[in-house]
Amino acid sequence: MFAGWLLVAVSLLYIATLFGIAWLGDRNARRHGASRKRPAIYILALAIYCTSWSFYGAVGQAATAGWSFASIYVGPILTFLLFWPVLAKMIRVAKRQNITSIADFIASRYGKTQSLAAFASLVALVGTLPYIALQLKAVSTSFAVLTDATDITHTPLFADTAFFVALLMAAFAILFGTRHTDATEHHEGLIHAVAFESLVKLIAFLVLGIYVTWGLFDGIGELMALADTHLELQRQLTEQSFGRGFWAQTLLAMLAIFCLPRQFHVAVVENTHPNDAAKARWLFPLYLVAFAFFILPITAAGLALFPDGSVEPDSFVLALPMAAGQEWLTLLTYIGGFSAATGMVIVATVAVSIMISNEIVIPLLFRLRWLDDRPRDYGRLVLQARRITILAIVALAYGFYHLIGELTSLASIGMLSFAAAAQFAPALIGGLYWKRGNRLGVIVGMNAGFALWAYSLLMPAMIHAGVLPLSWLVGGPLGHPWLSPTSLFGFSFGDAFTHGVMLSLGVNLFCYIFVSQITSQRVVERIQASLFVDSVETRQTSVNRLWTGATTVGDLKVLCERFLAAGQVVRAFDDYALRTGKPLEDGNRASIDVIQFTERFLASVLGASSARIVVNSALQGRGIGISDVISIVDEASQVLEFNRALLQATIENINQGISVVDQNMRLVVWNQRYLELFHFPDRLIRVGAPIDKIFRYNAHNGEYGPGDPEEHVQLLIDNIREGLPHRYVRYRQDDSVLEVQGNPMPGGGFVYTYQDITQQKRIEEALIRSENNIRIYTDNVPALIAYFDKECRYLFTNRAYEQAFRIDRNEVIGKHVDSVISGQMAHERAPWIRRTLAGERVSFEVSLPSGEALRYMLVTYTPHFGDNGAILGFFALYQDITERRLAEIALKETNETLEERVRERTQALSEANLLLRQENRVRAEAEQALRQAKQVAETANASKTRFLAAASHDLLQPLNAARLFTSALAHDMDAQEMKRTIGHIDNSLQAAEELLGTLLDISKLDAGALTPRRTHFALADIFAPLRAEFAVMAEDRGLDLVVVPTLAWVDSDPQMLRRIIQNFLSNALRYTQEGRVLLGCRRSDSRLVIEVWDTGPGIPESKQAEIFQEFRRLDQASRHKESEKGLGLGLSIAERMSRVLDHPLKVYSRVGAGTMFSVSVPRVATRQSVPDEDQVAPRRAGNKLLGSRILCIDNETLILEGMKAMLSRWGCDVYTATTIGSAKAVVRNMESEPDAILADYHLDDGVTGMMALEVLSERLQGAVPGIVITADRTEEVAEEIRRSGYYLLQKPVRPAALRALLTRMLQANRAPGG
Repeated sequence: MFAGWLLVAVSLLYIATLFGIAWLGDRNARRHGASRKRPAIYILALAIYCTSWSFYGAVGQAATAGWSFASIYVGPILTFLLFWPVLAKMIRVAKRQNITSIADFIASRYGKTQSLAAFASLVALVGTLPYIALQLKAVSTSFAVLTDATDITHTPLFADTAFFVALLMAAFAILFGTRHTDATEHHEGLIHAVAFESLVKLIAFLVLGIYVTWGLFDGIGELMALADTHLELQRQLTEQSFGRGFWAQTLLAMLAIFCLPRQFHVAVVENTHPNDAAKARWLFPLYLVAFAFFILPITAAGLALFPDGSVEPDSFVLALPMAAGQEWLTLLTYIGGFSAATGMVIVATVAVSIMISNEIVIPLLFRLRWLDDRPRDYGRLVLQARRITILAIVALAYGFYHLIGELTSLASIGMLSFAAAAQFAPALIGGLYWKRGNRLGVIVGMNAGFALWAYSLLMPAMIHAGVLPLSWLVGGPLGHPWLSPTSLFGFSFGDAFTHGVMLSLGVNLFCYIFVSQITSQRVVERIQASLFVDSVETRQTSVNRLWTGATTVGDLKVLCERFLAAGQVVRAFDDYALRTGKPLEDGNRASIDVIQFTERFLASVLGASSARIVVNSALQGRGIGISDVISIVDEASQVLEFNRALLQATIENINQGISVVDQNMRLVVWNQRYLELFHFPDRLIRVGAPIDKIFRYNAHNGEYGPGDPEEHVQLLIDNIREGLPHRYVRYRQDDSVLEVQGNPMPGGGFVYTYQDITQQKRIEEALIRSENNIRIYTDNVPALIAYFDKECRYLFTNRAYEQAFRIDRNEVIGKHVDSVISGQMAHERAPWIRRTLAGERVSFEVSLPSGEALRYMLVTYTPHFGDNGAILGFFALYQDITERRLAEIALKETNETLEERVRERTQALSEANLLLRQENRVRAEAEQALRQAKQVAETANASKTRFLAAASHDLLQPLNAARLFTSALAHDMDAQEMKRTIGHIDNSLQAAEELLGTLLDISKLDAGALTPRRTHFALADIFAPLRAEFAVMAEDRGLDLVVVPTLAWVDSDPQMLRRIIQNFLSNALRYTQEGRVLLGCRRSDSRLVIEVWDTGPGIPESKQAEIFQEFRRLDQASRHKESEKGLGLGLSIAERMSRVLDHPLKVYSRVGAGTMFSVSVPRVATRQSVPDEDQVAPRRAGNKLLGSRILCIDNETLILEGMKAMLSRWGCDVYTATTIGSAKAVVRNMESEPDAILADYHLDDGVTGMMALEVLSERLQGAVPGIVITADRTEEVAEEIRRSGYYLLQKPVRPAALRALLTRMLQANRAPGG
């Protein structure tokens, strides 16, 4: 037993924790928006479904009824797995319509009827009260089980634990469930707290199940054997004797996911993103499976330990750890059950309070005109109404608990609440998928179903609790057997509970369908049905439809500010203006679209029905009740009926065929002309006829031309659904022609007009034929012809006219002549046009440009008279008289004097001379431009060379450091194998050095500045490093690399020749899958042919010329590794180098057999080989560098560390510096002057090693030898260093060369007189 004060303290501490989580959740939401862990929180919040019924009652139900407990878990799992689209559609519709609750959802779907919303709210309230009472009972029972009867908490002052729990839950719901008026805003803090509770109760139940299964007993096998013994589980599974009661409970559990107010609130209203719900489809069933896993083991353990019935089955969860003496586990289990109960109470009271306040309290205040005399800020009033409603709900639930809670099991109370909530199912689910369902069907169905629920389910519970007489259980209030609650009207559907469930739901569904079929829908119901069933946004077919009243946008904002914060209202209206692209000024009259938006916005606070009353009040300029709204609607209906009759009479007297289709794709209006045009069969044309059937009839009759009739029908249906206006001309089979126009209507629907334009088309075709004939005649006449109306607009032009004036006939027809011709031409022709329009035929000459010449034209304007003598227009005729005019001009020129001709000839010669001088000047300028371009190109080329030199410096720095470190490492290694390995590393680094050097040489080659450094050398000096370099690679690939030794000497550039052979070997190893690669040479007269053979896939003859092109790579699939892709430059570089060296390349290949690459080089006489310095140096006796003081200057610390390591191995005292300043400081602190200085050429900030040596030489007394190390291989740098009297070493530095140079320098410096 626990002390009562301890349980109270733990409960208060847990509630305080919930307060803290909720407070932090709200604060973080205000600062940072929705949490990143939103999907997990949403899934855990859905577990509000698992209440104390699941925690305590499921075990009790399993102990008394076996497998029947599984129904409360199987139902939700089936809903999420099989009927997920229903919930997803419900969420989507609710978000678009600003739905705040189940009552708001039903009222909004069925015409925004306030009375329906109020009734649905009452049903939700009555159905929720038993469930809240269940939670209070569970907490009170658990408290009683854990405390001694003599505890202080059992005194009259503290005896009722449920009362204090109810007060705490009401306070929590008020604090975190009514923080803002907009019910669609997400209660982040509340949902965080609920998610935390879901996690706590799951952990507590799992820990208890694990302890009972493996702590008290020997695993699941033993417990399941006990469960089968006590509950006959195996027999139930074998015989499948679950009964109707099991499936009735499963159905209720499935519907609970949609219909329970708390589940709807969490799953729909609190949903922030569709992806969260999609993830919950799979994860929430896993949560339920985890929760249900240990129910049977715990039940079996309870029945085994308490076989005498001394412990109620609902208390097994607490009794088991208490019996085992596990106090902490008992306390954890108590907290889990307490969490399961409190979470449900909080969310349920918040959800129901929103419904009651929005759908009953606020509309009642409007009806009583009470709000008219109150302050304008209604937001506070709405919150107060919700808070008072929460207190009232908790008080009613507490009363119901005292009424029947002590005499009823947890499972029976839960099922009672499930059955009440299930009465929403026909209206809720039918409203999403059946457009025909209407308000009357819902009202009749819900009233009948709820009444039967109260009579057949609630009444027996009240009778068993002693509230009602026991005799009513047999004959009802009137004592008639047919009125028995458990067999009403003589029907029996199994046990009493199943009877009540099936009867109430069946009658509800029947009435909903039957009444909806026999009654008509109102217009607003049909509109809302389309929005919910089609799940689309309201179709905006009109642009800013104006309201005929005087309501402005500012009025609507003021109206919203009476219920919501001003900032929230401004943000909402700004977002709407941004979405629609229409600015909303306060002084503008409100459009219908803005009014509809305002109604939806207020619906988030008041619900759909109350929002409609408020908006109608604003439109009328006063506060009005529901009856006033109904009368307004009735008057509007009468006016609509009159307008409908007037419209029908009007369209019957129109010569066009007319048909009107509503938003439900049904024919609603047509005229007689429509019937005459199409000759429809009887009974096809009627009000409400589906338009697709009419389209299909026309399509099969060939009205829409050839093709698949269904495709024609689908195209027309798509046009209507998308609200796309369209117009087309239809040629029918009887040679008649119809012009069809379709236009969308405001609010949905389409209007079609059909005009017989057969005669008009025939006239148009005759005119077109006549015009074509005239054009054929005039287009073949050389004269320019045009026709103008009396307004001087173009009506006709022939081809010659269009070509002369460079116009397009289709563009100028209908345009004024002044807008087509130039201003000067218009000014010259204006007097002639005026005379022509006065009735005079005029002629005049003009000149028209034709290319570089002028054409002389005789223009004649001829007026066109009508039958009554009026001027209709005029013809313009242009005749070419150029030849005649040129002849006249030539004759006139012959009469000119000889002196004039000489003067003209002299002037022509002068002009020719001037042109010649201008041409010479232009040519000189062009030559100067070419020289400048060449200079720019040379400068750019030199810049590229400098860039590559600088890049090679940066690339060679780490290679240089690596060589220095390997050299230092080699002196400490005694093992011959390790030295050979280090030698291979050194060779590879040397190869990289030579590769980068070659890159620089190629850039010089492109610039024409590379001269190969040819020398005589032994070919073995190339073969040996290449063999060492590629041996590892060949071994890794499983290939044999054979290098045939040779003593031959050749005349070539060693680095470039090695690069060529290196590319041959690299390609051979890359493309050869198996076999071997051979490197060897053979004599050919005075030349030596170096060959590389492989057993690779071979190269087709057609591709052998392409492989030497840049960026060309053949079969990539034959490579060993994807990471070994080349750039296709290797053979291109080899071919370019061979041309520079005058070493011919050849390739021989057979597909499937292999390939041979060869290069031919000049052969020279063999000489005696000189041992390499790297091999000789270590064998020399004595170390001449021992004790030498060496100063190293480099801006790279890695280079300095490598240099210091290597020189120290040689016995030198090494000093390092990175700048000139640090070098001066080092020299100043040295006991004596350095013996040698090694300086990198490129230091930081443009400083060079030359500068460092010059500065240090001024501070030193004697001449200190200096060595400049650089990666810049240009001749300019080398010449500068030699001119300054210093030594030069190229990077990467070869240790042997450096040692030899230092030895030689120091010996020369120490020699007498040196």
